[in-house]
Amino acid sequence: MSERIRRSMLYTPADDREMMRSALGSEADAVIFDLEDAVPHSGLEDARGNVVTIAEGVDETERQTERCVRINGIGTEEWLADLRAVAGAVDTVILPKVESAEELATAARAAERSAAVPPELVITLETPQGLFSAADVASRASGIEAATALSFGLEDYARAIGTTERPPSVREFVSVTVTSAAAVGGLDALYTVYTDYEDTQALRETARRARDLGYLGMKAIHPRQVPVINEVFTPTDEEVERARRFVEAFEESERDSLSVDGTFLDAAVVEQYRSTLARHRAVAEFEE
Repeated sequence: MSERIRRSMLYTPADDREMMRSALGSEADAVIFDLEDAVPHSGLEDARGNVVTIAEGVDETERQTERCVRINGIGTEEWLADLRAVAGAVDTVILPKVESAEELATAARAAERSAAVPPELVITLETPQGLFSAADVASRASGIEAATALSFGLEDYARAIGTTERPPSVREFVSVTVTSAAAVGGLDALYTVYTDYEDTQALRETARRARDLGYLGMKAIHPRQVPVINEVFTPTDEEVERARRFVEAFEESERDSLSVDGTFLDAAVVEQYRSTLARHRAVAEFEE
């Protein structure tokens, strides 16, 4: 698990320097420079150079946006060259299409050898094999210090199983599997993108459902999605006040369980409200 705030993670193609700089100036907590889907093979070498130039050129006195890069998948010929080229310039590497604990271990070893300060790793599950290996991957990740988060890609998964409509049942299955696996490995759970960037209401509803499942943040494909995502994954004033009232009532009580305003409280329930308060403090400090 990471101490980073990752409410919103904005994708931007690594072959467009103007878009990369613009993304870093957005309200996104993290920016993902994409070397995988967004860059043709012929443009990879230049795109790797862009990542290093832009990531290392960030003004350290400004708000610190997490600098991430999505490399090509371990099953491709490009992944190791991607990693070696950019690992020392970024905070975090997004590992796409991970299918086994062994692949994760291989990538982690390569990352350690590629930078004096190894980047954090965000594991992405995007295939049926990856989903079926979710618990094993997360368990292995718990022993890898650099591995801090688990996410998924619905588009590739839907294509792999033969559906193009991304039915709600498939989204729910993948979402619950990944957030459960993240809990197994003590990893941050990060939700996938919502592809219709013009439908902000549907984005808001999707983000709320993701938060209810335990996700701490969500990826974005367009800057206009970022404010909505940040809002949803930030505890509201009402939620913070309610959590504070419940925690204080429980701590002041000598009983192991009690009811406050019609809500049953015991140690496990109160811990959830403590998490809300901790999240509130962390976001407040991040935004100072």
